[in-house]
Amino acid sequence: MNQSNQRLKKDSPVGVMWKRGLLDFNIEPCISFSCLTPNTSLDRVSFNEQLLSSAPKDTQHPEMMRQLSLELINNIPSQALVLYTDGSKSDSGRTGSGVYAKAEDGLVFRCRFRNPDNCSVFRSELLAIREALNFALHFENSDIFVLTDSKSSIQYLKNWPEIREKNGQEVVSKIATLSQKSRVCFQWIPSHVGVFGNDEADVLAKEGSALPSASSSELFTSDIYSIHKAIANSAWRNPPTHDWYAGNRPGLSLQSVGTRSAQTALARLRSGHIKSLKFIDREKTFSSCPCFCPASPAHIIDCIGASTRQLWSGEGKGLVELLERHGVMDLV
Repeated sequence: MNQSNQRLKKDSPVGVMWKRGLLDFNIEPCISFSCLTPNTSLDRVSFNEQLLSSAPKDTQHPEMMRQLSLELINNIPSQALVLYTDGSKSDSGRTGSGVYAKAEDGLVFRCRFRNPDNCSVFRSELLAIREALNFALHFENSDIFVLTDSKSSIQYLKNWPEIREKNGQEVVSKIATLSQKSRVCFQWIPSHVGVFGNDEADVLAKEGSALPSASSSELFTSDIYSIHKAIANSAWRNPPTHDWYAGNRPGLSLQSVGTRSAQTALARLRSGHIKSLKFIDREKTFSSCPCFCPASPAHIIDCIGASTRQLWSGEGKGLVELLERHGVMDLV
């Protein structure tokens, strides 16, 4: 789902479930109009998804990415306020955000906080940016540089006229306020390459995810889709154990034993497509059983004194032995 278009539609599956009280999550409200007027301009705001030199992170050595990042950071005016933001999500679904900043006068700002369980890393990054802008509002006439390793957050904010989520609009509103007195720049930098501020924000975000409770319990609709997708995927990879469900991994729900001919006979009986089945004028007909009755799958099982349960359980080998003993394997 496009991150910039996560409105909870009235008739969407999640929308219907939410209205009927079937979801255990609070959904972040969406607003049908922009928080800014049509005449609003963010001319003093820039969104940069690349370093000064184009260098894909996946093909460059970390030290090269570090040097390119430091080159960019060193070009930032010394009077500017530089803020590093990051989001984190643990394997258990706990999420947090972190902000690190150091002003020209030496003031150091560190912030960490917990986010709702199972919210996306994207949203944790966005909440970190919101907190960084809150801090920036206390500074007068300083250019603002927000350095984040989340390209998706920059792309999302770059498309600010289309943002309808409450948190997204709060961020855009703060950007507009700051841009009236300062230049505001959102700059992507690579993660885990040894840039001090980014590493500090990363540590703070991880510490935030370990805090005892979240300040908000609202989730994007896309977060809820992701949660249920993860639950379904886990259930698929770890199927329930029942006497009628012998699967031990995805893609194999019933295990067959015995010779190939025995496995084929069981498969045909289960599907109903046995050798005695014929179509005459598009009507199903069956050859005769030794007892002179139509040899349908159900009749064959009943005629040899077996049960349908044997067909779908681990007793398939015994069923094949009964078929052979009664001389009806050629019908299957």
